[in-house]
Amino acid sequence: MKRYTTLLIISLFCLSSCSNFLEVEPKDRMTGNALFASDGGINAYMAGLYFDLPIEDYRYDFTNRFNITRCDGGKTNMMATPEAVHSEWGDHAGETGRFGNWGDLYVYVRKYNELKDNLPLMRPSNPATIEMLRGEYHFFLAYTYFALAKRYGGVPIITEVQQFNGDYKTIKTPRSKEVATWKFILAECDSAAKLLPNTTIQERANKWTAFALKSRVALHAASVGKFWSTNGAALSGQAVTEGLVGGFTAEDIRFFYQECINASAEVIKSGKFVLNGESPATLNEAIANYGKVFTAGKGISEVILLRNFIYPGVAHNMGKWHEPNQLSVEFGGRVGPTLDLVESYAKIDPVTRAGTYNVKFETTTDGNENYTVGYAFSKNINYKRYDNLTEIFANRDPRLYASVILPGTQWGGKTIIMQGGLVKNNGDAIWQANDKYTFNGVDYYGKGDASEGNVSGWVSNRANGTRSGFLLKKYLTGTNDQVWDQVVTPFSELRYAEVLLNYAEAVAESSLPDAGGVITAREALNKVRKRAGFLDNVDLTAQNVRYERKAEFALEYNATWEYYRRREYHTFFNNTYHRRGLIAMADLTTGSLKYIFVRANVEPGNSAKSFEPKAYYRPIPGIENNSLIQNPNY
Repeated sequence: MKRYTTLLIISLFCLSSCSNFLEVEPKDRMTGNALFASDGGINAYMAGLYFDLPIEDYRYDFTNRFNITRCDGGKTNMMATPEAVHSEWGDHAGETGRFGNWGDLYVYVRKYNELKDNLPLMRPSNPATIEMLRGEYHFFLAYTYFALAKRYGGVPIITEVQQFNGDYKTIKTPRSKEVATWKFILAECDSAAKLLPNTTIQERANKWTAFALKSRVALHAASVGKFWSTNGAALSGQAVTEGLVGGFTAEDIRFFYQECINASAEVIKSGKFVLNGESPATLNEAIANYGKVFTAGKGISEVILLRNFIYPGVAHNMGKWHEPNQLSVEFGGRVGPTLDLVESYAKIDPVTRAGTYNVKFETTTDGNENYTVGYAFSKNINYKRYDNLTEIFANRDPRLYASVILPGTQWGGKTIIMQGGLVKNNGDAIWQANDKYTFNGVDYYGKGDASEGNVSGWVSNRANGTRSGFLLKKYLTGTNDQVWDQVVTPFSELRYAEVLLNYAEAVAESSLPDAGGVITAREALNKVRKRAGFLDNVDLTAQNVRYERKAEFALEYNATWEYYRRREYHTFFNNTYHRRGLIAMADLTTGSLKYIFVRANVEPGNSAKSFEPKAYYRPIPGIENNSLIQNPNY
């Protein structure tokens, strides 16, 4: 149908110098025919559609919506997980109103279906461009329905622009079954891969972006099926009976794992992607190589899909909210990585570079590391004393140092001080306060300095300091990222490391054979591990894959969906679990300055959190009008 649409042109991000796609000036409104008559107009239109692509990035607020310039309080997906906690609030993924977005996502679906209708109106200088635009339509649809399916299960599949004629019955679309929804998304990925060009431009969908997305989608679907009933996660009710959620057979699960293996193999055998610094000469080099992927991904071949930001234009405020208080301009320090995350990074032998999983930090002299002091200091622990703030964290997986700011880290030209208290010579403690204590003529302070502007933990002003003893480093630069609405650090959305680990997990969890013509799943697992600096190989087991995925994807925006798809959230947030920190304290009990580290609960509000299994599917809004069957237990 020939349609004339008034379109608001949004110029979003620029590509490499070899392409002028999206390097356009913002325009006022113009009619469809005028817009689609030139390459510049088409590119501007497509820029708007890429802007709407529902990537959960720096501008996504999991309590609100996509593309928010100033996410409330600097909320990020990681704060909803066991991996981190907000310095002021105790949000988690199981709460009402988290990760909803039904309405926004169907607005995007309509916009992408309008793209399909507008294709006959387009007159690019190269007619072959139309095929690419059709491929982008399928990619957009796959991406958006993936966002819907992982939130709601089976959803209404709408592939045409609906025209409302006053009769709601003509536009009501029933929910598809969950398994059918996942298969529809995979088919859209396949359609996209057939039509998209064989290029590696990071900011625009191509054949390999489609396969990388398919790898992610298929693994998610397989996991939902396999772990459906894990530890009491299974649901019941009409939506389950009708297959709108759940309903996976063993054959379905096997199918989705195989699709993940196949899609991953396509990316691998293309030979177009490599891990950034896949064979580091030193551990410090491994830290730098890994960290660069998240702050300077433009041009790094590991990054398959990148969202660029520009100023003036569309920028964000990641550094504004999350750089340490000592570097902050008004706000900062909102993400506190948890002890459970930080301690999960493997130990690495600095000589052989062999790794060991499940090694706890040594905070006591008697080997008792199973304590948690709650919300106050305890004298009844045999704390181990250290000469400095950094020794306890030595010789860990290099990805830790690229992802987390630890006490004593050199960052942004300063030593980051995160001290949560002080033990006086007589054993009494100053706990998470900045009281002064004078001993042998020297003044000491509970938080490490007389001025709170010189510390980055337990800051009273604007909740600008960690409560866990750690701060976020991943995605931050330490400089030039603190001006409101002007931060332009790019966002790496799909990367080769994920494809490799998806492949490894699919084989490990399914016992299906390795893909033909590419490296084995075990080799893929160890390839990622060796980029992190390890020289030894580990066996391909489901547990080893889980260890490596946690280290590789820690504190990333997509990490929350790891817990969703594997049905793990309710095993953490079980109404007794508290997110914990490691509180560094100055210690003067021996007569000289030492440091101890205290395992402590840090959950804001001092309350344990509960994730009910029903929260693996979000409630569908407006069922009184759309007549859809609601998800279980809402």
